[in-house]
Formats: sequence, C-alpha cells, structure tokens
Amino acid sequence: MKLLRYIFSLLFFICALDSYAQLNHKHFILMGRIDLSEENYSEAIQNFNMAIIAKPKDFEAYFLRGIAKFSLNDFNGAVSDFDKTLEIHPLYVRAYHYRGISNDRLENYADAKKDFERAISLDPYDPALHIALGSTMIHLNEFKNAIECFDTALIINPNDANAYINRGVAKRLIDDLDGALHDLNKAVYNDYFNVEALVRRGMIQMERNEYKDAMIDFNQALKMDKDNPIIYFNRGTVFLNLGDTISALKDYEKVNNIDERNALTYFNRAIIYGLLNENDIALALFDKVIEINPVNVYGYFNRGILHYKMGELDYAEADFTKVIELFPDFIDAWVNRSVVRHEKGDEIGSEQDRYKSMEIINLVSENEKNIDSLYNLYSKSIDYDKIIAFESDFSSGDKGGKYSQFSSVDIKPFGNFIVGVVEFNSKHRNKSKNKFFIDATLSQINENLSSFQLAYIRNEIFRDNYESLLNDSVVESVEDPELKTLLMGILNYELFNFRRAENCFVSLIGNEIYNVYSVIDLASLQQTRAELTLVDHSVVDHVTINQKKMANDGGNIKTHEKPDYSLALNTLMALLDEDYDNPFIWYNLGNVHLQMQEFHKAIDDYSKAIEYEQNLAEAYYNRGLTLIYLGENELAGEDLSKAGELGIKEAYAVIKRFLNK
Repeated sequence: MKLLRYIFSLLFFICALDSYAQLNHKHFILMGRIDLSEENYSEAIQNFNMAIIAKPKDFEAYFLRGIAKFSLNDFNGAVSDFDKTLEIHPLYVRAYHYRGISNDRLENYADAKKDFERAISLDPYDPALHIALGSTMIHLNEFKNAIECFDTALIINPNDANAYINRGVAKRLIDDLDGALHDLNKAVYNDYFNVEALVRRGMIQMERNEYKDAMIDFNQALKMDKDNPIIYFNRGTVFLNLGDTISALKDYEKVNNIDERNALTYFNRAIIYGLLNENDIALALFDKVIEINPVNVYGYFNRGILHYKMGELDYAEADFTKVIELFPDFIDAWVNRSVVRHEKGDEIGSEQDRYKSMEIINLVSENEKNIDSLYNLYSKSIDYDKIIAFESDFSSGDKGGKYSQFSSVDIKPFGNFIVGVVEFNSKHRNKSKNKFFIDATLSQINENLSSFQLAYIRNEIFRDNYESLLNDSVVESVEDPELKTLLMGILNYELFNFRRAENCFVSLIGNEIYNVYSVIDLASLQQTRAELTLVDHSVVDHVTINQKKMANDGGNIKTHEKPDYSLALNTLMALLDEDYDNPFIWYNLGNVHLQMQEFHKAIDDYSKAIEYEQNLAEAYYNRGLTLIYLGENELAGEDLSKAGELGIKEAYAVIKRFLNK
C-alpha cells in the first residue's frame, strides 16, 4: 500500500488538496522570523520547513532554520543547515560565523577555527568574528593567540564590551587576575547593563577575596536577570564565605528551584545541612545528587559519611563499597569502610580494607609525594569525568516550557501508531493537535465521512486528558457495516474493553479494504495487553478463599515474568507479508523489539519505517533514544535533530540532557 506523502497537521498548515508549488515562500519566511523573534524556535522550524519546500534553492530558509536549531542546542542540526546555506551561497559570511559557533559548541575546534578564519577573510572589519575566533582559541588553550584576537576586535571597536569580557577570561586563564579585573572593569564601564560582565567581574573578585565588591556585582546582575541560577549560586558562595550560612542556603535553594537538575548545588546544600546536623535534610539532598549523577563518587562518599554519623552502618558500608567500585584507588573510601566494618564486628573485612588503603598510599608515595598524582593518573581515563563531575550547567530550567531544550519531559519512546479517528470538517480543515497520516485507501474511505476522518495516529488512549471522538451514536450513524465494525473496535479499545475490541478487529481479518487497519490495531491491542498483564501480576496477590497461600508458592514471593510480546510480534510479522512497505507496521514492530530489549532489531525496524515514510518523526526519535542507550551518541544526535525538525519538541530536551555535555 503506497502512502500519499501528505502530513495533516496544524504545525504545517497544509492539507492534501494543497499543492506545494502554491506555497507562499515569503509568508513562511516571515512567520518563521516572527517565531524566532518571539523565541518560539520549534514553531519557527516548521515554518522554515514549508519555506524550503516552496523554494528549495533559497539559502535564507536553511540559514534561519539553522539559527532556530542552534537556539535549541541542536548544534549538529544547525551545522547541517549552515552547510546547505553555504552550498547555495558560498560567500555568506553569517553562515560561516554561526557554523563556526556551532562547531565550537560541538568541540570541533579545528573546524570552528577554519570557519571563523574564512569569515574574517570575507569581512575582516567585523569585531564579532575576531571575538568568536578568540573564544575558540581559548578552547584550544591558545590563550595568547586568543588575547591577540580580542586585541584586534578592540582596535576595530574600542568600546566592545564582549571583547573586554573575553579578553578578561583569557587573562584569568593565564592567572593574570589583575589584568582580568581591569578588562572586566572596562566591560562594565562600556556596558553597565551587561549581566555577563557583572557576573564575570564578581567571580574574579571572589577569587581575590573581595567579597563585598563581588556581592555588589551579583546583586546588580540579579536586578537585571532575576532567574539566572549561576548568579544565585555565586552569591550563595559569597554569603558562605562571609559566614552567612542561612542566606547561602536560600540562594542555593533558589538555584535548584530554577534548575532542578543542578547536582552541584544539591551537593553544596547537603554538605551545609550536614555541618548543621540537619541529617535528614542532608540525606535527602545527597539522594538527589545520586539520582541525577548515579556514578558520582563524591555523592556516594559523602552520603556514606552521613549514614555513618546517623548510625546506619549497613547503608554506610554500601555507599563506600559503591565508591570503591567506581574508583578502586579512592584511599579514603577504603579507610572509611574499614572503620565501618570494624564497628560492625567484621574484623577480617576491616583489616583487609586497612591493608588495601596502606598499599595504595605506599604505591603513590613511591612515585610522588603529592597524593593528587593518583587523581592525575585517573584523569587520563575516559570515565574519570563521569565519576567526578556534577550535572551543573546552570540552565534556566524554563519551567513554562517555552524553550523546548529545557523542558522537563519524561524521556521515553513514543508509543505505537494505530488507525483511529481525527476531527475534520471542510470549513476548518484539520483540527487535530497532533500530526497524522492518511494513505490512498483511507482517503477514499474518508470521502464518505463528514465529522471525523480515519487516519494513522499516535496511540494516546492512556493519556490522562485523552478525549475520544467516538461514541455509540456516532458509530451507529455509519452505514458501511465493515467500517462500523472497525469503529466499534476502535471505540472499545479506547474504553479498555479489550475482548470486544479484539473480536471486532479479528472479524475484519482478510477483509479486502479493512484488513491492514484492523490488524495494526489488533497488534497494538495485543502489545497493550501484554504490558498490562505485567502490571496486574505486580499488584495482585493470588490467595484462596480461606486466605492461605497457594500450594505451589512455597511461602516465597513469585518471580514476575516479563511481558510476552509474541502475539503482537507474530501479528505484525504476518502483516508485513501483505503490506511490506507500510511504515507504521515497521514502526510498531520496532516498538515491540524495543520492549523486548532487542535493540539492534528495533533500530533496523525504525530504519525501515523511515525508508517508507521519511517524515515519520517518531521513528527518528525512538531510534535516537535507542542509539543513546547503545552509546552511539553521534548517530543519535542526527536522529534527534531530524525528529525535532519534524516537530518532536521532546527531542531538544534529550539533546540538551544527554548529548550536550
């Protein structure tokens, strides 16, 4: 069955009757620009998509879409769009500039450097280009060359606050605190309302122990940017150094209210509450640190100390053991576990731990007096950063959800596509909030329908606010008996009357028109049943009438079996024999294999779905999540970028959380 390549969606403002050639290119460019100005980046991408369809050889839409992707932290996607821009317009300086910035964010510093140098060759008198090149030089640890770049920018524009800020950063990195402070003073003088200049100067003043001056800068910065977590974090540190613990805690708490995944701040709060003997609060905060950073040795180590203080020796031992698993040469973990085991009466274990700690100390002492040499050795390991780093990028959190990449989403794969109904009328066209697909046969069926249409839609019947368009009277108003049966099956599926729904779908198997649609829904129902069976087993106790354990229990808790997806799997595999190029069968098959933890098979299935429907955003998204699980981050980034481009906003949250570290 060949699909009509039309996507019905409010996001795209297009229906099957429209021709791409009639699209108003300028209109979509204008709408996209408005979305960019209002920071509605995901919506902007959809408008630029339409502009590209209308005029594929126009560089502007690719460039602006790249800007939108960059703003969503999709740097790989941005680079791809800037590549296309430069393919069409090889002398477009701004594309080199922004591609360079994107490459810098991706840590492709050599490519970034080439982009900036090319841009400068085309426009040598733009100070922003020299500043950008200098920033990349900093990332390459070429601090003197970076300073020269900022010097050039200041020759072009002696009042450029950003040049002073960046030169100040470079001077700080060569330990020239006086020079750094001088430059940041100049930055503030030239742009007193530049928040970054104030924050950077405050941080330099903190390093110089000039806490009162730092406090003034942070207070002023907060007047202009009251929701910036890094300002509260730094001001909290100033309060701490001034001995005002209560104010410090308030500022750190403010950080976590804004940025709920900032593990570093949870850690600092836990340490302070531990010192104040507020052990229950400290413990909850260490738990949060470990929830966010489950392999961070400092979280486990300090929680172990806290458990020890609270007399919870088993928990303390478990935490120190976890530290040792993550970092086998962490001397203090061996020492502390030795103490804990001694107090638990495990003298053999205690002595073994003490011996191990002395062995490590002696080994280090033979090579270097400084025990930090051990950490230097580990710092060369790929995994070292993972076990010592806290998630603490100080993102704004964007609790309102305006910025998709900061949205708080439950990161999980999208569910199946089923054949369902969407609202439609001739006056308002598509009224569905979600994207859906219609193939040639469904299009013919829909010609005889008025208030709703049949379509491939994402299965959302378990969503709390799901509202069905079907009811008994609507179904009864349909004259075609086979269509009525299909609709009755869909309605009963939505009502969780699974046996009735199954009977309806099964009765249509082999039907010339409705076979594929009924079997797709049947397979989805079978998968749903398998998953709900697992839930039932986990919450229902099987007891006899006289309340005694069943004879074969043996007094033990039963091991719950994994869901049995074989029915759904076999149903979909059989359906492929009839409709091999149907992308939704392949997509749903990918979901089944994913649930069965057959990840490579799932990837192959999603790839087939994409082969037959290139705009199936959910397939890109689910394949991207699967690739992240398998550690293929580069490929995952490409898929998630495409998913975001096609309207899956959640993709940018995943990119932000997992791929931009």
